Amino acid sequence: MTEARRRAYLEAMGYDVWVAKPPGPGPARLVVGPGEGGDLLVCAAPDASSSKLAADIARALGGDPVWAWPDPTGDPAQPTVEEAVGERLFTQLLVFGETLAHALFGAAPPGVVGSSAVHVAPELDELAVRGSAKRALWRLIGGGAE
Repeated sequence: MTEARRRAYLEAMGYDVWVAKPPGPGPARLVVGPGEGGDLLVCAAPDASSSKLAADIARALGGDPVWAWPDPTGDPAQPTVEEAVGERLFTQLLVFGETLAHALFGAAPPGVVGSSAVHVAPELDELAVRGSAKRALWRLIGGGAE
């Protein structure tokens, strides 16, 4: 007798049938690039971290920020956001884009992860074309008022 048929018989007789749910997707894994600074900048893909705009953002932050992006393979050897912050003791975590923040943290990003304050900035593509997005980023990284 197949498992599906067995469950159907039990249900027909009025018995509750419990079925184990497969585990949900695990936490997002990151590919963490080189750098020694206290800022972790998370973008959508590796090519975004090598753009001219990314270099300008790194200069504005000062130091040697570390860029990261989601690991497309989900390799368990790669760190989660929490593990990356814990290993390197980042003090600021800047995520570029609401969609990416949702993928990393779920419904709402936390204000703090480990030792790091969490900020969600506009996507890099949006920063490249919208002055208001650049002003929002400037406020996030400590540039003050517009």
